[in-house]
Amino acid sequence: MLFSDLKPKQKSFLTEISYQNVLAEYVLGMLEYPNMPVEIEYVRYLDFLLLKYGQAALYKSKHWGRWVIGDVTFVGIELNEYGILQDAIVHDRAGHEDKFTDWQNSQECFVFFNNRNHTPDINIPRYADLLSKIDISLNANIVNSRMSPIVVAKDNNTKNQLAEIIKQNHDGHTEVITSPNILNEEGDNITVVNITDVNASDKIQYLLHAKDDLTREFLNLYGLHITGTGKMAQQSVEEITGSNNAALVIPYEMMKARNDTLQRFNAITGLNVVCQFSESWQREEAEAENTVYQMQTSEHALLPDNEETEEETAPEETAPEETAPEETAPEETAPEETAPEKSTEEPETVAEQIAEQAEEGLTVEAEANTLPINEDGRREIPDENNGSDSISDESDTTDPS
Repeated sequence: MLFSDLKPKQKSFLTEISYQNVLAEYVLGMLEYPNMPVEIEYVRYLDFLLLKYGQAALYKSKHWGRWVIGDVTFVGIELNEYGILQDAIVHDRAGHEDKFTDWQNSQECFVFFNNRNHTPDINIPRYADLLSKIDISLNANIVNSRMSPIVVAKDNNTKNQLAEIIKQNHDGHTEVITSPNILNEEGDNITVVNITDVNASDKIQYLLHAKDDLTREFLNLYGLHITGTGKMAQQSVEEITGSNNAALVIPYEMMKARNDTLQRFNAITGLNVVCQFSESWQREEAEAENTVYQMQTSEHALLPDNEETEEETAPEETAPEETAPEETAPEETAPEETAPEKSTEEPETVAEQIAEQAEEGLTVEAEANTLPINEDGRREIPDENNGSDSISDESDTTDPS
């Protein structure tokens, strides 16, 4: 069967189914189950049922006499506290049916859920639908980008001749004709109509880029952190790598839901079956843990430096505070300096003024009282020049005779 021979609806259907299988392969390769009982050959069937229906059962088959994985349906009339029926009917791929009452406490039937919301996977068919629609747009743009000239002929004879020329041209041959009918009445070349647009081929690149972004978004959703070449100019490297942990939220949730049931299975059977990431997802997990570790160590590495700088600068800041009292000490003596000013302003009596003058050495009157008195009744001031003790004015120094 050739894909090109199918009808458009068949092509669309198979394209979407193909994308569902591809995306499911990614997710089905995420988890693995070490120490699972040897009789369970198709362990991957458990994840297949969980993704498709949201629930599956690992049970002891009465027909096969061993542990088998099958789909499960809840039946009965009694509900538990979460609204789930207490009985379960399971089927294997061969169609054999087994029924278990009170499956929550059964030792031969263990029900798994895809997540703790008890819901199937919805992203696989949703992204498959989007990718298939991008493929339809790609096919239309590829056809539109072809150089497809349509030659307009005025009669059947010209049409046949043009068809033969085009055929020979496609085969790499050159055709020579002599008929004038190949030309229009005006003598110009024949009319060619082009219903395609070769210049619009750049739209194919945009569609391919959108397809890559959509696939990368799906893989990031399930823990495969792929940055690709779609980094925006406004994004930093820290913003891109910072989403590593967020990309593992759904995988951790799926693994946790499976391990919840395996704990009860191990407690009853004595086995040690665990659900863990496969090799590809383990690398993603290690990278995410390494990113967290680097962030934590970088934060702790900055703290001691900050503390040391604060401790070093602390004495420098407090040193001026210790010397502050020494600087303010002269201010305490300031009132003593201003005290004499107040005393000089207050005294107003003559005695006080004389006392102040005595302190300053201005005791003129006291000294005058100690001088001798001459015959004229005047105080005699000794003459430092001639040693005369007389005191007289310039008029007295002349002889009256």
